[in-house]
Amino acid sequence: AKWRWMDQALSAAWLIDQGQAGDHEQDMLDLIRMLHEQGANWEQWFEHWTGDAGSHNVNNAQAFKSAAVYYRYNASATYEGHTMPELSKRRMANMDAKYGIPSGMFNGDELLPEPGYERHPSRGIELCGVVEAMFSYNTMFAIHGEPAFADRAERIAYNALPATWASPTGGDMWAHQYLQAVNEINAIRAVPQIWTHDNEYSETYGLEPNYGCCTANFNQGWPKFANMLVYGTHDDGAAVALYAPATVELSGGSYVDIDTEYPFEDAATVTVTAAKDLPVYLRIPSWATKATVNGALAASGTMWKGSAKKGETKFVIEFNPVVRLEEWDNGAVSVHRGQLLYSLPITPSYEVYTHHFGSDTMSNDYYLRPQTAWQFALDANPNIVKDSITFKSAGLPDYSKAGMAPFNHSGWPTTL
Repeated sequence: AKWRWMDQALSAAWLIDQGQAGDHEQDMLDLIRMLHEQGANWEQWFEHWTGDAGSHNVNNAQAFKSAAVYYRYNASATYEGHTMPELSKRRMANMDAKYGIPSGMFNGDELLPEPGYERHPSRGIELCGVVEAMFSYNTMFAIHGEPAFADRAERIAYNALPATWASPTGGDMWAHQYLQAVNEINAIRAVPQIWTHDNEYSETYGLEPNYGCCTANFNQGWPKFANMLVYGTHDDGAAVALYAPATVELSGGSYVDIDTEYPFEDAATVTVTAAKDLPVYLRIPSWATKATVNGALAASGTMWKGSAKKGETKFVIEFNPVVRLEEWDNGAVSVHRGQLLYSLPITPSYEVYTHHFGSDTMSNDYYLRPQTAWQFALDANPNIVKDSITFKSAGLPDYSKAGMAPFNHSGWPTTL
């Protein structure tokens, strides 16, 4: 509780917001104050990497939102001259600079890595950390309204989260990794292993490799993400924070429909069926430097503002992404287009090392070994990326067929 106090505080704030605190609203406020006072000092940790908060990866992922949650209680609070909204931005930047990896996550194979391995691409991050970071960044957006937080939640959701599942048939979530790494050619019992705090099975795929916490916790990832696509706003409007196909009913009887195959499609149509005139905010991702809304340029990294009249109003967002390289330590680069991180498609073999229950394709633990070549280096000119890397879209597969699902390990809609 000391390290994860912000989640209990968020629950107390929810009771107040929903009018469910009854005669205990002051008790809930006192609880939030007490939790902050008695809990770990995450402001000190994220500013200086010192103090009592510590380096456990899931604690850090949950604590990203601590300044935002406390801001709801005390909007004038500061730490070393920084406001809570400023601290929320700074901790994301500080974590990226010290431990960040291309999927939008950070290295934390149980604990944040030791000096010399902070951003090492073969170190891992725990699945629990992935889903908790998604929820934290979405909560930070919900409170602060800063598009960068929604950008980050979406980047993690569309890269780190689906990378953690694999099976021979595909299209299921029977087998996950405890740890994932961005530079990983196999998923085997690793002796020795480069990570330092988890067991040798941590990168294999299975029911609960290393430990069962991720089996219990990963299920929150997609539902919470889906529940935080669209928000009501302070001015009685609608804000689209994340892009995925969905229809959302707002309080007051208005509807927001998002028609898209994003992130595999470069456009989204947002249809607002409004019970009355209302403002509409659309997140324009930071990488969408050529984005348009209904044909007019829209600034990247902002919440574009328009208006919907009573009745039906359509907003067509063209993201117009380009292939880009992001630079990492020791001359490494990662390749991105839009919200997606691309990697070499290594075909694996699946070896069952434990069967738990169900049919022979259900709950198994697997070793994965490469069956295709992986010893490649990327020869791309960062100054003229479009001349070095080309984009191809094969269209979406038929998801009604067995084994086909978004983010599967085969049948990719887009390739570079």
